[in-house]
Amino acid sequence: MTVQVPGPPGAAPRYDRHVAAGVDEPARARHLADVLHGGSAETAEDVWRRHPGCAVLAVPGEDGSVHVRFRGGALTVHWEEPAAHGEDRAPDAAALAGSLVHALLATGGAVLR
Repeated sequence: MTVQVPGPPGAAPRYDRHVAAGVDEPARARHLADVLHGGSAETAEDVWRRHPGCAVLAVPGEDGSVHVRFRGGALTVHWEEPAAHGEDRAPDAAALAGSLVHALLATGGAVLR
């Protein structure tokens, strides 16, 4: 996945390219992932231990929020309303939030709570 992060005024945008995979995807994809997303019976600590290359874990909450953990911190993202973008289903909020947090961290941005 490639995420474009706006640069400061007058500067070019920055880009982050990373691998994102669902926690239910095959082990080969999960072990390559920088971002893991989706629900799992495993605790976040178990996911970190089994996937040391994973930088961000995004798990959907029961209230529609997304709980995002990253090395050194955590936050919860609340979506107002998912945008359908003309499709039959809304985008995967956990995948979007996880990739956005990874892009912000990788391009030198700060994640504020």
